[in-house]
Amino acid sequence: MVVLEIPKGQNQQSEKSNHSRSLSESQFFSSSGHVTLSSIKARAEHFLGKSPVKLAKELHRYGYKTKIRPSTHSTSKAKIIVTLNSNNERNIQQIQVSPGSRRHGNIPYVKISTTDYGRIKIIGGSPSEYKTDGKEKAHLIFRRDKK
Repeated sequence: MVVLEIPKGQNQQSEKSNHSRSLSESQFFSSSGHVTLSSIKARAEHFLGKSPVKLAKELHRYGYKTKIRPSTHSTSKAKIIVTLNSNNERNIQQIQVSPGSRRHGNIPYVKISTTDYGRIKIIGGSPSEYKTDGKEKAHLIFRRDKK
């Protein structure tokens, strides 16, 4: 498990790969729809507080075809945006939008699953508020200041 905190006001360079061009701080998608871990860390709070429909519309602007479905876990209130056409250029496989759950301490989060970076979980609270069993494999990014 990798734990990261969103730095307040800190500029971060985005990663370069053969799948994407360099991204500015205000942009986390390349023109082809590829995202990097660094680009998400730089603007992680952009994902928090948005509805699945709004996030799906953003994905559509970058060439993704999506389907929104409920979580398959019986007690979960999460919605999952499944991409139907991820590839080397468009690396997001799905985005899970959760309003919070007893399992994680009723903290809202957005989990982004990618083909090359694995899972990235953006959590709307602090590490002390978020409950985990310590076995998570996702990159955890916590919001520093609650809004």
